[in-house]
Amino acid sequence: MSDTKIYLGIEVGDASLKVALLDSAEKRVMRTAVLQTGTSPLDDVYTFETVLQGWLESVQQESVEAVSLSVPAFRSIIRQVFVPVEACANRDDYLEWYLGLITNAEKGSYIMDYQVLCGDATVGETVLLIAVRREWVDGVRKGFRNKGLAPKTMEVDVLSLLNLMDSADRIDGLECVIKADFAGVTLLWVSKDRLQDLRCVSTLSLVDKSAEEAYGFLANGIREQIDFAKEDDVSFDVRQIHLCGELATDPLFMKSMQGALPDYQIVLMDSFSNLRLPVEEEDSAAVLSCAGAIGAALNLMEEEV
Repeated sequence: MSDTKIYLGIEVGDASLKVALLDSAEKRVMRTAVLQTGTSPLDDVYTFETVLQGWLESVQQESVEAVSLSVPAFRSIIRQVFVPVEACANRDDYLEWYLGLITNAEKGSYIMDYQVLCGDATVGETVLLIAVRREWVDGVRKGFRNKGLAPKTMEVDVLSLLNLMDSADRIDGLECVIKADFAGVTLLWVSKDRLQDLRCVSTLSLVDKSAEEAYGFLANGIREQIDFAKEDDVSFDVRQIHLCGELATDPLFMKSMQGALPDYQIVLMDSFSNLRLPVEEEDSAAVLSCAGAIGAALNLMEEEV
């Protein structure tokens, strides 16, 4: 019997699932795909499971070792929060209070996690706060009929990308990653095991524009956020950008990015030094779109190895 364990990473979109199957023995991405669901997967778990099960049957994957789910930053709350000295002893309560303040939601409406970035109880702490709606988490946990497909872990896509960069390419110093999707663009600056900065560019203003005009507008918005980051911290002047996401597959968008950022080297995230990718075109075509799903699967796989 083979000892190969197959892990499934999923990133949920507005009406789609981005999926990746990974072979743990070979540290290899077997397949990637973007599956249309027609409804929001987080709000319609029945369709989520039905579409996912249908795809697994179509690729003749009878079962998986475990499933990890990645949620886009635009569907979550991510904040750097300073916890003052007097609140450090009750950090959880302070962060719950802060979350209620910015969401105006009832206590318990969000599931919260955090990481202390720096500081201590004598000077105060800077914390990375991440929160996702409880109804989405509970729906995914309890809504799957096939418990073998129910996600074992749930994380935000920026952490999935951090793990992908660190595990598949080994982060050396500070790196800039841009995830460009139709729903929005996320820019993150990462170092080993740490998210240093996070910025977003909305795509709502691109409606009713031609592709060329829309991409030019979006690329200029990305350049603006990069310049703002450098103004805030000169160490963020990183001249190589790692690009992934749905828009990264469009040559016209790439051309617009190169026009707006002529002094930067833009590298597509379609090859890695420590991770094998699919060879067949059908399985590899969605790699750029599925970067978050690949990172989520890698994270779970490495936790269990």
